[in-house]
Amino acid sequence: MKRVLAILAAAGLFILPAAATAHPAPDVPRITLGIKLLEAPVERRDDPRASSYIIDHLAPGSTIRRRLEVVNDSSEPLRLGMYAGKAGIHKGRFVYPPDGRRNELAHWISLEPARLELHPHSTARVRATIRVPRRASEGERYGVIWAQHRSAPHGDANIAMVQRVGVRVYLDIGPGGEPASDFRITGLVPARDHGGLPRLRARVRNTGARAVDLSGRLMLRNGPDGLAAGPFAGSQGPTLAPGDTGEITFALGSRIPNGPWTADVTLRSGLVEHTATGRLSFPDAGDGRPVQAMIASVGSHRRLWATGGAALAALGLAVLAVRRRGRNTSS
Repeated sequence: MKRVLAILAAAGLFILPAAATAHPAPDVPRITLGIKLLEAPVERRDDPRASSYIIDHLAPGSTIRRRLEVVNDSSEPLRLGMYAGKAGIHKGRFVYPPDGRRNELAHWISLEPARLELHPHSTARVRATIRVPRRASEGERYGVIWAQHRSAPHGDANIAMVQRVGVRVYLDIGPGGEPASDFRITGLVPARDHGGLPRLRARVRNTGARAVDLSGRLMLRNGPDGLAAGPFAGSQGPTLAPGDTGEITFALGSRIPNGPWTADVTLRSGLVEHTATGRLSFPDAGDGRPVQAMIASVGSHRRLWATGGAALAALGLAVLAVRRRGRNTSS
């Protein structure tokens, strides 16, 4: 039996956009609903993805259990339904259908209790059990454990609101140890957006056997007159299935000159972190000349320098610092 580690404040609430039949009327009560994972395998204690998502590797015939907490932070009592639904990865995004359709993994998941009645500003615990059939085929599967609230039609507007929040599930099936997770930064593309602001896109390929949720940071150095700038946080990074490619974008400030610069891009998914370097210049408009990324460091790091993930993570605010030889200026 796998040892499980309790997750405390690090997990945070995982809140997804509400799905509704129409735009809510002004008199429709606002519902704030959240869900978080309370525990993860001990061997993944340093993996930030495992604090938010159910990520595991199991042999056929195995069973695991995880506790979740559902939060009603509104002033209204809520009746919720708990269920597991299908999910997948498509064009760099973790995707799921708008309704309750299920896949093979969803049929392996049971939830206790399956229905909740939450008072205003209260919480409830739910236990998820995943039972893998003995004849399950090898490979990684994706799903979401949902808590869903459906309101009755409200007032004369006849509007029914459906809101759901969920926790992703990444489950790999196969004998022996877990397949390796890895990715490679293949190129850097300097550019300017339609408003003339500089951007840098890092191209990435998933070279491992598990899905990756990428987050990242950018540092610029050796610029004109010895300028250095950063760190800049990346946009919500892609989720890539094995073999997939994608991009993560870094937005820079308007005072960044064209260059040339030495760009250091560090990307991370779970415990896997890579840094790549390239010498580049930003164009006056559109896309600039792509440069091949030179690998500066490879390996797994247990120091948490950024949170995020995926699909559905909060974006941070980057602070730009521009340093000149002999003096500092900031914007």
